[in-house]
Amino acid sequence: MAEFVQRALEQMLPELEDMQENNLFTRDEIRALVKKRTHYEYQLQRRVVRKIDFIRYIKHEMNLEAERNNRKRKLGIYNKKKTVDFAIINRIHRLYQKALRKFRSDSKLWLEYIAFSKNMGSTKVVSKAFSRMLQAHPYRSEFWILAAKWEFEDNKDIDNARRIMQLAIRRNSTSKSLWPEYFRLELLYVDKMRKRRQVLNISEPNQDDSGEMSDEFFANKIADVVYQNAVKAIPDDIEFRMSFIGIYKLFESTKQYRDAIYNSLLDDFPDQEASWHFFAEKEYDDHPDINALPGNEIEDLIERVQLRYEEGLKQLNTVQMWDYYLSWYYEKVVLTSPTCLSKLEILLEIFEKAAAGKKLSENKYFLWIKILQKIRKDQDIPAVLEKYIRDFNSELQSWKFYLTLLLSYQEVYEEHDIENGFDKALKCLPVKTSIPIWQLRLEWYLTSKPKLVNTFLEKTINLSPEIAKPMQERYLEWTALNKSIRKVRKVYTNLIANSLVSIEFLCMCVDIEQQQAPPDISKLRKLYDLILSQIGESSAEYWIKYIKAEKAWGQPALANTIYWKALKTLQGDDNYDFIKSYALL
Repeated sequence: MAEFVQRALEQMLPELEDMQENNLFTRDEIRALVKKRTHYEYQLQRRVVRKIDFIRYIKHEMNLEAERNNRKRKLGIYNKKKTVDFAIINRIHRLYQKALRKFRSDSKLWLEYIAFSKNMGSTKVVSKAFSRMLQAHPYRSEFWILAAKWEFEDNKDIDNARRIMQLAIRRNSTSKSLWPEYFRLELLYVDKMRKRRQVLNISEPNQDDSGEMSDEFFANKIADVVYQNAVKAIPDDIEFRMSFIGIYKLFESTKQYRDAIYNSLLDDFPDQEASWHFFAEKEYDDHPDINALPGNEIEDLIERVQLRYEEGLKQLNTVQMWDYYLSWYYEKVVLTSPTCLSKLEILLEIFEKAAAGKKLSENKYFLWIKILQKIRKDQDIPAVLEKYIRDFNSELQSWKFYLTLLLSYQEVYEEHDIENGFDKALKCLPVKTSIPIWQLRLEWYLTSKPKLVNTFLEKTINLSPEIAKPMQERYLEWTALNKSIRKVRKVYTNLIANSLVSIEFLCMCVDIEQQQAPPDISKLRKLYDLILSQIGESSAEYWIKYIKAEKAWGQPALANTIYWKALKTLQGDDNYDFIKSYALL
């Protein structure tokens, strides 16, 4: 180990001598530098080398190189660079390469090395690093794209960029990110060559131009071939095809190819809603700035798109198809002309048609109601709500939405309509999920029918346990707020005697009793005994509360009895927690 370290240090001598001769570093600084490097070199010679050892050494050398350059500038040393001037950079390269041999699968390390090599202008090193990284990570599409991008944009080598993308696609033929990027690469190259010809004032290809400089090349035929091959590799993905249209739009002279993709959607996917959706919105593709068109042309455009959607609905009368239709009309027509009431009326008619056929999604019902609220047509909302709950009556959230809106329009509904709404919800929903509906009904009673609250609560506490338990707590809470302590005690005593109450209910009873002035310790003892009979083995907290209550309002001597009982009852860590908490009393 020492032999290898010594050899590495000897190789540093020329650069260290140069630092001293040019007064870049003092003797003490050089001595400290040698000591630091010796430490790092020994770390790299260990049997098990960690990645962090390489990273620290590399960072140290980078900082050293930056400091060396700063001092050269301050001293005005601008001599032609000698071999020693590259010593630190070369060492960093060697460290990265050695690290990557040991940690070949570390993608972050590869990217750091490539970034460093780019900053140093080491073109050949970057190419080799990308090549080695791709060998280590052949299925990481983003790395292939990075490599091709660098070859094309920085290294100005289209052939290498193509070779990388073609190899990437052979390895990952179904990658949905590689095909569009290869496609974009070919379009970028054509665009670059076209602009170059314009600068050189070359209007047409020469007769002897072949291959890349031909008319077919400038007509984006190569990109079209890439697209065709992509579709063969991934034939069943509409969104994948549409991604090529988005790229085509960035370049000139591509309309015919975009049209071909749009037309292929209905040929290949006639039974998918997305095909009709994209085909309908194709009209917008020809007019990027709709607002620049004269008014009559905008109306014609809207009519054409609308006809396409309606044609799609004849073929596929589905919720998704209506969803696409409504989204388009709302976003592209209504929102772009918010003051046009006729457009809004047409949108409401489309909502009606979709709802009549039970083809309206839940989100679109929400939108419909939102629009009616915005244009102050509150009188139409109840009818929409009834259609909504007709179509979505099996989900708790749907009923909560329905009932909440029902309650917000009490001036429109009779009380019996609201009662019927709650009854319908409770019939449709499973008992175990209906608690929020009971609680919502209680809130309505509390604000609108306070005289019936007691009767309602007494009814709920006698229902099935799933409903009774949480409603017991609400009953106790309401009684405590509105009745005497005698009535409260009667309520909770009867409930404890006649039904299985929850720990939360018993804790509420304790809280209520402790708020009395003074608290009745006999009542508290019974409640604490009930609580601890259920959770005494695992709840140090309630033993401590019981002891505190006994000391405050009962007989301090009994607190010791409770303490010893707790020690015998609590298990494991809970016993330890209890002793620790008791010591702090």
